[in-house]
Amino acid sequence: MEMRWPLIAAKTRDETSDALCAITRALLRDVRGRPSDKLLRRAMRGWAFIVPRPGLRQMPTDVRMALRWVEGASRPLADLTDPAVMRSLLTALRLNQDGAVAAAETQRHKHKVLVTAVRYAVEQRKLPADPLAPIKWSVAETVDQVDPRVVANPGQARSLLCAVSYVGGYRRARGRRLLGLFAGMYYAGLRPAEAVGVS
Repeated sequence: MEMRWPLIAAKTRDETSDALCAITRALLRDVRGRPSDKLLRRAMRGWAFIVPRPGLRQMPTDVRMALRWVEGASRPLADLTDPAVMRSLLTALRLNQDGAVAAAETQRHKHKVLVTAVRYAVEQRKLPADPLAPIKWSVAETVDQVDPRVVANPGQARSLLCAVSYVGGYRRARGRRLLGLFAGMYYAGLRPAEAVGVS
């Protein structure tokens, strides 16, 4: 990571740090004294997974204690040769922090960061072989659900369409054009560009 860090964009650095945080969390054992998830995330993203790493003297006490706990709770690298551990890790990388399935691109990026880290460990002879090689992995499909808090119900839609018809003066017919535009989007599921073409 340190070799590539100066060469990658800030957004990619942030995504890589987030992926390393997720990988580390998935490999933590259930050890007494676990800090809160919020503190663990702050400690790893703000202090452990940045380059150059800040000195111990700059680090707040709670962060230092959290990272010490992470060090003690982390699985030995040899555990990665167990297919069950790797399968569990790959499953965890498909999910967001809230347990929902992550976006496809997020899943791919986390997997790419894991592959890079594992290959580096093999290169440095910390692992005898690539433990990911025999495991098949694919992006988990996300389930698109309509959130009723952000979509108007039929009654609300009728009221909104009625209200939009009054926009502008009658002669310019702006309200009537907007009514056709939004009605097409709501009732026919048209995209804005398609609705403009129809109206």
